[in-house]
Amino acid sequence: MKTTLSLVSLNLFIFITTHSLLSTASDVIYDSTGNKLLTGVPYYIFPLFRGTGGGLTLSRASKDACPLNVTQEPFEFNYGVPFIVTPIIFDETYIRESYPVSIEASFTDPCQGSKTLKLSSSEVVAAAVAKTVKTVTAGGQLNTQESCFQFVEADVMPGTRSYQIQLCPFKCGSNSSTSLSCYNIGLVTNSDGKTFLGQTDALFPVVFQNSFGNSVQTATQSAIQSV
Repeated sequence: MKTTLSLVSLNLFIFITTHSLLSTASDVIYDSTGNKLLTGVPYYIFPLFRGTGGGLTLSRASKDACPLNVTQEPFEFNYGVPFIVTPIIFDETYIRESYPVSIEASFTDPCQGSKTLKLSSSEVVAAAVAKTVKTVTAGGQLNTQESCFQFVEADVMPGTRSYQIQLCPFKCGSNSSTSLSCYNIGLVTNSDGKTFLGQTDALFPVVFQNSFGNSVQTATQSAIQSV
């Protein structure tokens, strides 16, 4: 009985200590208006640099294909679809840097499956480097390695907060791997000129815009919802 209680106490101590250290060391993420990024609130995700396309959205890689791929709107005035970010390990009101999170699309999915994002086994050829890249799609599951994302600050423009999306498999699920690596998630353009979100070495600094008060429906949203 004493051994059991000791183990419980030790686990509780480790949990509280880890949570305290993360809360102290990890900065809160901010949206484009300077407000803290809230758990459970839908946000549009835009590239930091203007003139490089619109917000992230979901679309079919081919006719009737499921799950949907995460792609980018071609025009910067198109918002895309909103996404909800949720901490995986700790119940936090705000989203913090380097915390493992799930990212879920907030829209009507014609595939009627999970709207949680994941790094999929599907691939596209990046035209710029003629390299095959894994893409990000819907259809993920909470607290699994392929759906384990984080945001870290991308210090590329002084005075402007922007963030890099990363996949960190070792921070979620039952991981038997000894690798402690995280991988950048960025944009990949195929030979047809369509831009996908995928695992790439390139940086893709993004900003978050609260979707409340914005009801702009893009051409992509209309197309996939009418299927």
